[in-house]
Amino acid sequence: MTTTLDPAVAEPASAETTAEIVIRSHRLRTRFLLAFLLGLLAVLAVGAGAMYAYDQQYAGRILPGVHVGDMDLSGLTADEAAARLHREYDRLADGTIIFVAGDKQLALAFSRIDRSADVDGMVAQAMGVGRAGNGLERAIANARTYLRGVTVDPTVTYDPDKLARWVKTLASLQLVWPADATIDWTKAGYQITEAVPGRQADPTLAIASLSAQLGQLDAPNAITVDLPVTTIQPAITTDEARAAVDAANRIAADVRIVDGKHTWTIAGTSLAPLISFSTAADGSITPVFDESGLDPILKTLAQNVNRKAQDAGLKLVSGHVVVTGTSREGRTLNAAGMKAAIINEIGARQAGAAASPVAAVVKAVDPKLNTTAAKAFAPKMRPISSFSVYYFVIINNHWGGNIEAPATKINGTVVPPGGVFDFWKVVGDLRKLPGEGPGNAIEGGKITVTGAFGGGICTTSTTLFNAAFRAGMVPMARQNHNEFINRYPPGLDATVWIVGTVKQTMSFKNDTEYPILIQRIITDAGSRRWITFKIWSVPNGRTYKISNLVIRPGPRAIDTVVRDPTKPVGYSYRNNFPADGAKVWVTVTIYDHGKLHWTKRYYSNYPAVNGVLVKGTKT
Repeated sequence: MTTTLDPAVAEPASAETTAEIVIRSHRLRTRFLLAFLLGLLAVLAVGAGAMYAYDQQYAGRILPGVHVGDMDLSGLTADEAAARLHREYDRLADGTIIFVAGDKQLALAFSRIDRSADVDGMVAQAMGVGRAGNGLERAIANARTYLRGVTVDPTVTYDPDKLARWVKTLASLQLVWPADATIDWTKAGYQITEAVPGRQADPTLAIASLSAQLGQLDAPNAITVDLPVTTIQPAITTDEARAAVDAANRIAADVRIVDGKHTWTIAGTSLAPLISFSTAADGSITPVFDESGLDPILKTLAQNVNRKAQDAGLKLVSGHVVVTGTSREGRTLNAAGMKAAIINEIGARQAGAAASPVAAVVKAVDPKLNTTAAKAFAPKMRPISSFSVYYFVIINNHWGGNIEAPATKINGTVVPPGGVFDFWKVVGDLRKLPGEGPGNAIEGGKITVTGAFGGGICTTSTTLFNAAFRAGMVPMARQNHNEFINRYPPGLDATVWIVGTVKQTMSFKNDTEYPILIQRIITDAGSRRWITFKIWSVPNGRTYKISNLVIRPGPRAIDTVVRDPTKPVGYSYRNNFPADGAKVWVTVTIYDHGKLHWTKRYYSNYPAVNGVLVKGTKT
């Protein structure tokens, strides 16, 4: 038999009973919280006291557990820690940087850049461990430091500015400027001084490499670093100089001037000094030719190139004029044209062309009397004028030699159409003429016996002057004597003389279409001689007229006696007779086939010349 029991059912509590339970629970929590807070405050108070005691124990000292690297600095003062660090790390200042610059090595001590351990910094960091933050933070930090320890990394310091300055200074010492190749002209030719490359060091990479190593604690005490050295090429290299010299030698090769079969050479040695060398912006060097330097060279060339035209010759043979010799064309160098041609040749050589002959730039000069014309004129030539003057053969004219010698030199002279006769150009140096010697000189109203070499020569020039204008030749240079000489036509004498470099000549121009030939004749006539000049030519239709002669008396001359102690008593010699002064005007007119061709009125002022009688006084 089974028995089933009903569960018991509790009676519900009353409201009053529930409230009491809630109040009792609240009171319990409050009491617990208060007890906890009081306990916590007690703990904190104990901790604060302990921390304070801890701080006071390590005041001015490094807290336990603090290391710098492997070195334990716990409990040390700053000075003690610094001393230990110095002992350990002062070695970092002992070292050397070795710079390798090409084949050179340069050393720089670490001390130069103030490399050392940062002791002050490391001590400051060690002393600062556990000293920052509020009390709680410091308590936590101190606990951690004590339990786990704190390690300060050792630090190395150096002066980067000093490092940069030293490296740059060492780099600058490696600087060697390049030397350009030079070219000089010597007697042996162009001489080249070879170029020398320079070098320079770049400090940039060395500074970067050292900066990375010097800050490391484990850097070696000998740091080797490359100081890269690069080559500085010269602006003008030896090869460039050689190329320029090759070009200059092409320019300075001999220049051959050609005119038909005739050649002349301008030596390269005279051209080379005119070449200089110019450097362009790109560094290339080229020869430069001084064109103005050709001017003196061309003057010398002209002396060799220029050739006078040669007239056909005429000669008097057995009373007839015959042709002798042949004419030849002359030439003169055109300096401007020749210079341009040479410059063109030099320009071609500069461009690389080989030397080639240069055609002479000349102007042909036709002879004034060519062979054909001479052959046509010669048979027709005859005397067309003649003039004679007498003279005495005495010491005053070197016994006639000073008259006859220049006349002989003039004899046979041909003046072609358009040509000019000049007395001194034909006669030349009197001292080279046989028979010439000292003769009279008329100066200041006095005649000095043998006072002038060639004295008396004016008889020759006066005679030819008169023969010339009587043949229709146009007078040019003419001057009267310093004495009125009655052997000559009044106002138509023509003196010639040379004093130093000053000359007085007698000249005339043949402006006819025919040549003239001058013949001189010397004739003895007892106590005197006659000099005659004949002008031979084809009759030219010229005539002359002398007119309007005016002679006014001038100063009166007196006779004087000069006593010569070197001559014996009884010696007497008449040096010259008194010659009064005079003023003379005369007109000479030349007509061509009846028409006026040329006219001139001459004025001559003759001073008085006293007579001189020489008497001996020697006993």
